[in-house]
Amino acid sequence: MKKLFIAGMLLFILLIVVACNQKESSYEQNLNLRFNKPINLLVSKAEGQGYTVYKKIEDNEAAKTILDILINVRWETAKVSMLGQPDYKIVSVNLDPTISYKPVTYAIWLSPKKEILEVIIEGQSKYGRITKEDTTKLLSIFGAP
Repeated sequence: MKKLFIAGMLLFILLIVVACNQKESSYEQNLNLRFNKPINLLVSKAEGQGYTVYKKIEDNEAAKTILDILINVRWETAKVSMLGQPDYKIVSVNLDPTISYKPVTYAIWLSPKKEILEVIIEGQSKYGRITKEDTTKLLSIFGAP
């Protein structure tokens, strides 16, 4: 009876680990999908209590540059509490209706000295900081001051 209980617990733990890895894999698949299929990015900025889309990035090269930067962030698994609402949000929009795709929303805060961006992936426990160089690239694409 003990062996059966232990085997059941090990199987349960194994299923949890596999499920967590599949969630991570599906995120990675979404990232890979974005480079193989056309995608638009909607860039929003804070306006009052909400957000207004102020730029639609339809150029594949600009979208690829942004996604390259976001993919290469040193992501940490953490739950963070930021002061204030994000300065920007980026939402990925799939243009291929034949592909099942869950949009990803990146919430972005500009540091007080405006030299780095801090970012989280909404709905996930992912936090990272974008380098100064990449911050400059992103802000120029966003058309931010």
